[in-house]
Amino acid sequence: MAATSDEQMNLLLSSFDQIYEDFKIGLNEINVYRSKSNVESSRREVLEISNKNLKEENERLKKLYTESLNNFADQLEHRTKCHSLKEELKRVNDENKSKEHEHRNALESLRQKHVTKVEELEYKIRSLLVEKATNDMVIDRLRQDLTANKSHIQAMSKKLDRVVTEVECKYELEIQDLKDCLLMEQAEKNDISNKLQSLQKELLISRTSIAEKQRDTTSNRQNSQKPGFACKNHLPLCLPTSKFHVNPKHFLQNIFVDDTVENIHQNL
Repeated sequence: MAATSDEQMNLLLSSFDQIYEDFKIGLNEINVYRSKSNVESSRREVLEISNKNLKEENERLKKLYTESLNNFADQLEHRTKCHSLKEELKRVNDENKSKEHEHRNALESLRQKHVTKVEELEYKIRSLLVEKATNDMVIDRLRQDLTANKSHIQAMSKKLDRVVTEVECKYELEIQDLKDCLLMEQAEKNDISNKLQSLQKELLISRTSIAEKQRDTTSNRQNSQKPGFACKNHLPLCLPTSKFHVNPKHFLQNIFVDDTVENIHQNL
C-alpha cells in the first residue's frame, strides 16, 4: 500500500511538473502573443494615421483636381462665349451699318416729306387766317343778332309773366272750388266707408244669428221625429213651432245684400 501511494504521489508530482511546464510554455506564448498584439496595435494605429493622412491628401487632391477641371471648363466656356460674342459683335456692327444707311435714307425722305408738309401747312394757315377773318365778321353780326334776340326774349318773358299772372288770378277761384269739392267727396267717401264697415258688422251678427237659428231648427226637427212629440190625433209628426223660424227668401236676400256691400267696399 505504501509503495502504491508513493507511485501515485510521484505520478502526481510528475503530472504537476508537466502541467507547470505547460503553464510556463502557455504563459510565454501569451506574452509573445501580447507583445505581437501590441506591435500589431501600434502598426494599426500607424496605418490608421497614414490612412487618415492619405484620405485627407486624397480629398485635397480631389478638390484641386475638381477646381482645376472647373477652371479648365470655365476657360473653354469663356473662350466659346468670347468667340460667339465676337461673331455677334461683328453681326451687330454689320446690322448697325446697314441700319445707319437705311436711317440716312429715311431721314432724307422724311426731310423731303416735312418740307412738302410745311408748305401745305403754310398754305392751310393762310387759308385759315382768311377764314378766321370771315368768321370774326360773322360772329360780330351774330352777336348783334343775339343782343336783339335777348331784348326780344326779355320783352316776351315779361309779357308771358303778365299773362301767367292774369291766368292764375282767373282760375284761382275755380281751382279753390274744385279743391273744396274734392274735400267734400273725400268726406262723403269716408262716411260711406264707415257706414259700410258698420253694415258689415251688422251682417256678420246677422249671419251668426241665422246660423244659430238654423242649428236650433235642425235640433227641433230631430226632436220632433221622436215618439214623445207625436200629436194626440195620431198624425204622422208635428213640426215644432218656434219664434226663431227662418224664412229662406229672407235668408237669400241677406246673402245677396252682404255680397253686394262687399263688392261696393272693394270698388271703393
